[in-house]
Amino acid sequence: MAHLICGIDLGTFSVKFAFLEVGFRATTLRGFVETAVPSGDAPLVERQADAVREGFAQAREATPYLAVPGDQLSVRVMQLPFADARKIDQVVGYELEGQIVHALEDVVFDHLIVAQSGENSTVLAAAAKRDDLAALIAACEAGGTHPRALYAAPVVYRALLPKGEIVEAAEGEAAPSAPCRLVLDLGHARTNVCIVRDGEPLAARTLLRGGLHLTEAISKAFEADFERAEQAKRSDARLLPAGTPPPSPLAAKLDSVLRQALEPLVRDLRQTLASFRATLKTDVSEILVTGGTGRLRDLLPFLEAELGLPAHFLAIRPVLAGSKPAAGEDTPGPAALYADESESHALASAIALTASRGTKEIDFRRGPFVYRASFSVLRQRAGHIAGLVAGILFFFGLDIYAKKSNLGDEQKDLAKQLKTATTELFGAPRDDAREITQLLKKGFKEDLAPLPKATAYDLLDQISRKTPPADKVKIDVAELEIRPKKTYIKGTVDSASAVDDLAGRLKEIECYEDITKGAITEVSGGAKQFTLTIASKCP
Repeated sequence: MAHLICGIDLGTFSVKFAFLEVGFRATTLRGFVETAVPSGDAPLVERQADAVREGFAQAREATPYLAVPGDQLSVRVMQLPFADARKIDQVVGYELEGQIVHALEDVVFDHLIVAQSGENSTVLAAAAKRDDLAALIAACEAGGTHPRALYAAPVVYRALLPKGEIVEAAEGEAAPSAPCRLVLDLGHARTNVCIVRDGEPLAARTLLRGGLHLTEAISKAFEADFERAEQAKRSDARLLPAGTPPPSPLAAKLDSVLRQALEPLVRDLRQTLASFRATLKTDVSEILVTGGTGRLRDLLPFLEAELGLPAHFLAIRPVLAGSKPAAGEDTPGPAALYADESESHALASAIALTASRGTKEIDFRRGPFVYRASFSVLRQRAGHIAGLVAGILFFFGLDIYAKKSNLGDEQKDLAKQLKTATTELFGAPRDDAREITQLLKKGFKEDLAPLPKATAYDLLDQISRKTPPADKVKIDVAELEIRPKKTYIKGTVDSASAVDDLAGRLKEIECYEDITKGAITEVSGGAKQFTLTIASKCP
């Protein structure tokens, strides 16, 4: 089921929203919204929360994600002599404590492993004061917005740049590393800087210079009010390229004022580039410009001339559409006058993309500020959810009824089989399981006859063994009948004493108890006919 994600950029002039619908297979851009931060004497965070509430009201079912402004963060890059992620988790706090001004117990920190080479790791860590986080979360929640995550604003731009970019090498040469690009988000009161290589942020910081300082410089130079100076910056201001004659004295003065106002920003950017080159021994290949102040006319040629690097506008719509364009592709070239309106939503888009991908990111909703789910969305969909629950319960009950009905039929069939089996075993039907079990354990000793000690075949064998040998006594058995409890023998012998001898031998058989001799009569040839009736104790 698709769900809506909202990335929120807390600017000082306006709050920007990017809405992404995240489904199982695709992520779809649903639009951008920008709401002005109201003026007044209230703290900035409260006025930003009011703007968030106003803009977020257009999509209450979306899940909000925010980023902590860079001027409230301490971002550090650390080189660690091991690559084990568990060891890194254990030592980041100690390493960070020596590089920030606040005590470790007063901040919330998180980190990313941005590069690994053998046993060495490059880690980018960020820390924010607990008080600042508490104030931001409280102000948002007071307006009914419960941010799911709080990212580090200067770091999340990496979501807008490709990862795993293939770099071709000349024949016989080693493949070069992916290029480093500097994302420059020129806002109203601050500028975010993020250097990205292969989708990983290698450096990030926030400079407290932006369009506000250009407006103030114009206002001071021309002794105009703030609103008139802001209008002049948007409509008349222009940075004249080198060698271009000014069309009027006003244009020449505006160019001079803007260059002086931009000088501190350019100086900080030069220092950032120099520090990056010295630390990581890597050069930045180009500058990607975004943000509202980035629309200043001819800003790109100015940055190229001052910093010695090619500058392009950062294209975000192709990335939001799921593609990974190369730098400058489908974007205005250096001679373009304005960036596309959507490019001012780069930070909000990066936040939404990061949330939709679910990858590891610096997130300050940790420890005491860990996210706890809000049930406001459930309340809004209570009727729909209740219908689904009722449907589930109905089909669950139907399934139980069907199973119970089948079990009842099986029980009747088993009872019928039990009745038949017990009738065969015990002579009468039984249905008491315990009684049947006890009878089976007894082995039917009480109701059934025991096994015979000897069968008729066994008795015949023993009779043949006890009969005197033929060389001693001539015996001719005419009739032999073995029955339960009784054995009958009729035959002829050559003498009467042989009958007594035979009876004596048969008494030695264990099963025979009493032998009764019948009358001995003489038959033809002088043979003696005899009968023996033997009582047997074997069945």
